[in-house]
Amino acid sequence: MIKKNLLVFALLTTLQADKIEFTNGAIIKGNITQKTATTVTIDIEGKITTYAMSDVKDIKEDVKIAPPPPAPVSKAPSTNTPLSIESGMVLHVRTTSSANTSQHRAGHQFTMVLESNLISKDGRVIAPKGSSVYATVVSSQQAGRLVGKSEMIVTLNAIEINGKRVAIKTQNINLLAPKSAGRDTVGKVAKGAAIGGLIDGSDGAKTGAKVGVGLAILTRGKSTGVPAGTLLDFTVTANTLVQ
Repeated sequence: MIKKNLLVFALLTTLQADKIEFTNGAIIKGNITQKTATTVTIDIEGKITTYAMSDVKDIKEDVKIAPPPPAPVSKAPSTNTPLSIESGMVLHVRTTSSANTSQHRAGHQFTMVLESNLISKDGRVIAPKGSSVYATVVSSQQAGRLVGKSEMIVTLNAIEINGKRVAIKTQNINLLAPKSAGRDTVGKVAKGAAIGGLIDGSDGAKTGAKVGVGLAILTRGKSTGVPAGTLLDFTVTANTLVQ
């Protein structure tokens, strides 16, 4: 009976690792699960059989090779990474209310809206186009009747994100009117202006003049300011975490 079983098991051996050679010449392969001084137990395709060591001539156990580890799963960028408004980002805005030196002093708040989406470095939208942006008059100086010049400096202080105001810091924009020194001064200064954009009072909103960071807006007359509808660019100067 043992001899018959050995022949059957020998036919089933193909890819097994361990090998038992018996004294009658039969050889079987499988997975040895237990070995003692008197018996050896082998698993051949799920069938467990125990043999007496007295019937065994030789046992060869192959080194068990562990299966390779699973391939690492690539992870998509985490959407839980906090958003931040980083230094160097530029906010393209349009004023929705005005500010001028004849009416508004330092500390005056006025509003703008984003002209384009504010995008993070990983491509997420921090604030969509149309989001409210808030500006502050840093300083405001109105020219006198005979001499002097009107000057206003504005900066952004906050942006609305998900219904909340988030404080930000940006570079300033200077708004200048030509120095008053007689009737001809306005024309001469305006013609020779090399920086900024020329906005003629309230008509500036119609021109869509766009002013970049660090530049100045020259306006005619004794007062200066930003009319509603003006396009401006402000560069962020400090990192801000968006909660």
